Amino acid sequence: MPSRLLPQSGIATVHADPTVFEQPWWIEIAKGDSDYRELQVSRDGVTVGRLGFILVTNKLGNKLGFPPIWSHLGGPVVGQDLGREERTDVIRELIAQLPRNTSFRFVCSPATSDADLTKLEFTKAGFEWSTETTYLQYPSDDGILERLFGESRRQVASAPKKLQVLDIGADEFVAFYEVNLRESGKKSYASLQSVRDLIIRGQRGDAPQIRIIAAKQRREGAPLDAAIAYAWDNKRFYLWLVTHRHSSDNFRDKPHPHAVKLLIFVGTEVARKMGLIFDADGAITEGNQILYRDRLKFPHAEFRNVFTRDTKMYGLYKRFQMKFRGLSGSRRSF
Repeated sequence: MPSRLLPQSGIATVHADPTVFEQPWWIEIAKGDSDYRELQVSRDGVTVGRLGFILVTNKLGNKLGFPPIWSHLGGPVVGQDLGREERTDVIRELIAQLPRNTSFRFVCSPATSDADLTKLEFTKAGFEWSTETTYLQYPSDDGILERLFGESRRQVASAPKKLQVLDIGADEFVAFYEVNLRESGKKSYASLQSVRDLIIRGQRGDAPQIRIIAAKQRREGAPLDAAIAYAWDNKRFYLWLVTHRHSSDNFRDKPHPHAVKLLIFVGTEVARKMGLIFDADGAITEGNQILYRDRLKFPHAEFRNVFTRDTKMYGLYKRFQMKFRGLSGSRRSF
């Protein structure tokens, strides 16, 4: 029997191999103090499927549902010891429990064993399907330096002569991230306390799942130029968060232009040694696509499944926003 919608009070365990963003420890921290809900489906008293999301209400009163902000992938997690037909039924029951008075958006991995079933059931339930691009490097692929040539190769290969790469902790990363946002005239759209807590938990113990590497120039007193937080599970090594220092009028204090590229290169080599797929974790802007596809020549593009179902009122609001963007050139997301 499917469960009713309940506030989160303990994340259910199913026999599956979820991404790092869907693992119980990650969700418990990432949800922070938000209104987190988890739908469950049980068989004979055993939880065999779950679908979690947070609920928010925007300033116009529209209810929105999506995975926790710092969890870049979501969707149904279903026990893999069930047969294919049974897993289809579980996914269908989970989606059927989603309230109709709320607009939802889920970004789901296309690489799971249930990706085709998830797509089928979401679209049958009236969700619109679209895709979001990410870029991959497999452990067996040529590395970045092997596949680049000319000026592009020189930029990455020569960067270590000017830059030192080092590991940093949660507090230093969050402080650097916050300063860079502020200097670019932006604010975080979610609590950075959750980021700090995720990093601390992810770096703990003998089986860590988060590592932060940073780059700074090889001179005394140099500040950080860039930092990347990587997170991983049993299959993939995700570029979770990236931040970089902004340009300065002081020539001596200018950040190195290829610091982020160097940190991506280092990340791909770490992933290769771990036998994991390096995942750029989404490339939704044109600039990111140019970086991964054209400048770093990532060999594989993958298209994540995006499922969206809007209420009538929120659909009208989004159409108004699209018209407004066309007039002002501004950009907003779900």
